[in-house]
Amino acid sequence: MKKFATLFVLMALVALSAGFACDKDKKSNTQAAVSDPSTGVRDVAFTGYLTDSTCGAANANAKGKSCAADCIKKGAKVQLYANEKLYTLDKSSVAENQLGVPVKVTGTLDEANGIIKVASIEVVKQG
Repeated sequence: MKKFATLFVLMALVALSAGFACDKDKKSNTQAAVSDPSTGVRDVAFTGYLTDSTCGAANANAKGKSCAADCIKKGAKVQLYANEKLYTLDKSSVAENQLGVPVKVTGTLDEANGIIKVASIEVVKQG
């Protein structure tokens, strides 16, 4: 019985150590992607659809192009829908040909408020 208990404790310690080792790797990978860990700002490149802050993900497709354009003209913020998340862009307008099609947005993401300071927006060629 003592051998079984000792073996059980030993296996539990090994499993616990492996769990902490995996957590350490996850944290270091996250921090490596952050340009300035103290501010939560990092360089990003996302591919998705541009939309407006009024309708959000509902207009993040080809069918929502005209509605998104109208909402943006009326003052709604420009947003990017990528990876099932909405990010607000620091630009107040976009070219009409960038709505309703996949685009690649590169810039700097402030993770505290979800705003991307845009460096470039390019239409992604499909095919």
